[in-house]
Amino acid sequence: MAGDPDLLFIIGGGDENERIVRTDEKIYVSGTTDLTKLLLEREPHHRLHITRNYFRQGRLADLTGYRTLVNLITEAEQNSKVLENLKKLLRGVPGRVINRPEAVLRTTRDQVSRMLNGIPGLIVPKAVRLHGSKANVAARTLDKAGIIAPIILRQAGTHTGKIVGLFDRVDEAVAALGPGEHVATQFVDFSGADGLFRKFRVYFIGPHVILRHMIVGDVWNVHVKDRTRFMSQHPALVAEERALFDSADPFAPAVREVFRHVRERMPLDFFGMDFAITRSGDLVLFEANATMNFFPLWPTKDPQFIYLTKCLDPAQAAFRELLGLKPEVPHLAKVQFAGG
Repeated sequence: MAGDPDLLFIIGGGDENERIVRTDEKIYVSGTTDLTKLLLEREPHHRLHITRNYFRQGRLADLTGYRTLVNLITEAEQNSKVLENLKKLLRGVPGRVINRPEAVLRTTRDQVSRMLNGIPGLIVPKAVRLHGSKANVAARTLDKAGIIAPIILRQAGTHTGKIVGLFDRVDEAVAALGPGEHVATQFVDFSGADGLFRKFRVYFIGPHVILRHMIVGDVWNVHVKDRTRFMSQHPALVAEERALFDSADPFAPAVREVFRHVRERMPLDFFGMDFAITRSGDLVLFEANATMNFFPLWPTKDPQFIYLTKCLDPAQAAFRELLGLKPEVPHLAKVQFAGG
């Protein structure tokens, strides 16, 4: 594969074959971003799929001629081996790399917790890694980190609201550890004055911050399914989210200042951030990484949510700017809302 400065070079891949889903036309790999859906299919590009055994192949890609290379491998836990392979492959490559693999490897939950700690106006719950085979060590690790119950326990590398559980006692959390690595996070109550839970997502694309959604639920583990299950049944909540999309600037200056500090500290060129806003106006960090979807399957074709597509044009403009492409804002809204 010869390099060409007029072509984008788009890189994907995954550690485990069982996480690769093949269809007649495409390969889907968990732990990769979907942000390139913002690019038109006719945008000239080459693609490369990296595997954990990439360097055992007889022929390697020549990347030296490309002006811009876009790394879509975004999950530091699941795809650490291919990210290390990509680091090696990119050595000496002169082109600009978007989301360098070494930066992605620094965005595990526990590393991001340490990275963003101390930002004024941002509550960053403590997070530590625990090994399931070492229960006695896990208890001491939690104590040393100052993490007290309630504790959220997750398997390392999981997203989309998947958790082992929320535990009211440290010993219960330790007892729930299974094989492999886990991340324990201090739970912070972020319920509003109405007792409901609001989860915001913004996407940082270069210097731009794009509102992706505000989902409201009646349980703390808010996820996209709550839009259909709960939020759609409450017109006032739908109107609350719609008002954010109708606003030229949906966030207060203090929130924007938090975003500025996050942008300065995070090493990625693009990434998402999930958070809540407390009654006092502080933000509570849930996670920040490039793995979270920008284009989840739309939870419903209910026309009351069509305002969600307002994020598409500014996001595409920001992504094209980041990649050094000429501005082009197609009419994506109807296509994406209908097709997911």
